[in-house]
Amino acid sequence: MFHIKINNYYFLKEGVEFEAAVHVKGFSHSFIPRGTLEGLETIHIDLAKDENVLLMEMHKSTRKQVRNAKEKEFEQFVIETPTDQDFKEFQYFYNRFAKNKHAHTCSSFHIKTMKLLREKNAIMLTYMQDKQKNILCYRIYITDGDVVMNLYSASHYRMSEDKEKKRMISQANRLLIWNSILWFKEKGYKLYDMGGLTSDDNIRLFKLGFGGKIVPVYSGYEAHSFWGQLIIKVRNLKMTIVGMKV
Repeated sequence: MFHIKINNYYFLKEGVEFEAAVHVKGFSHSFIPRGTLEGLETIHIDLAKDENVLLMEMHKSTRKQVRNAKEKEFEQFVIETPTDQDFKEFQYFYNRFAKNKHAHTCSSFHIKTMKLLREKNAIMLTYMQDKQKNILCYRIYITDGDVVMNLYSASHYRMSEDKEKKRMISQANRLLIWNSILWFKEKGYKLYDMGGLTSDDNIRLFKLGFGGKIVPVYSGYEAHSFWGQLIIKVRNLKMTIVGMKV
């Protein structure tokens, strides 16, 4: 818009050459600290480790749920190149989850971002369904060939009143993560990034249950022009307003 150019960089490492004439640079889970970026914690799982080692590094309760899930008639689908329809179906599923959780929804802007990632062969979608063909949980991953990070995840766990169904969804979700770890390991990826640790104790414990190492990463935006500074200010204001509503 208005010839304003924004570039997003994921998993920034040393030796990257930045494109000139960019108004805003966005960084997600950069390995390198930069002055304007915010530090946060994430979990990295080393995919070079043996499968049995990865399994034993899980918390025993997570390992038990994964094993129990394997006994169920779940079916996983991996879509390496998602179509527009795949994104649309995910958006519908995710937004039902987000509204129930009072979280930010997946908007047309986010779908556009995913389509741009698809052009770079940098996005993958996977989901688990039960024997009645009901989708239980979704995961969308962003990849650069070495690192893979959970970009979106959704299940309708909180929307169910049935305890048995909640248990089934919980098991399916953990199996989906474990199978994804193994899938990326087999494809030769080096690191599986759980997508960041939050202050929510339940989410934090859930992610820590899969083992791995807590490491610092850095995310945020840099402005490189007056218009870039204005865009970031508007974005921050919008996020504040939306956050207040949520």
